[in-house]
Amino acid sequence: MQARDIMTENPVCCTPTDSVKTAAKAMMEHNCGMLPVVDNPRDLRLIGTITDRDMVCRVLAKDGKECCNATVEQAMTTGKLWTVLPTDSVDDAIERMEEGQIRRIPVVDEKNKVVGVIATADLALELEDAEDIAEVFEEISEPTHAQQG
Repeated sequence: MQARDIMTENPVCCTPTDSVKTAAKAMMEHNCGMLPVVDNPRDLRLIGTITDRDMVCRVLAKDGKECCNATVEQAMTTGKLWTVLPTDSVDDAIERMEEGQIRRIPVVDEKNKVVGVIATADLALELEDAEDIAEVFEEISEPTHAQQG
């Protein structure tokens, strides 16, 4: 099975200049916790991602009074972005999600255009064995570093 078989097609995206408030409203309206951040609405070239957690940790917790004026650029994740191609296998998607410890992965074409998103919920619906589902969630959720005490 390929990534295209389980992905949510044409996901809602945002741009770096959008407000965090606009992105949060889009997440609420579309019942999602991550938006791909694209260069512009026409080309949809992936340049980052923004999650509800990014908004809380990078904007709200740091400067709650000014969070309504914050832009997506101030909260988004850039750099090493985990992605899959539509033709990649679902196993490849799972492997990248586990390696990156991410719950949602953008699906991009050869030109880095966003064409879909795969979430852990999509995997849970496709995996038939409860033990396989549990293993995927455990690998994705494993702490990346030792707890500070």
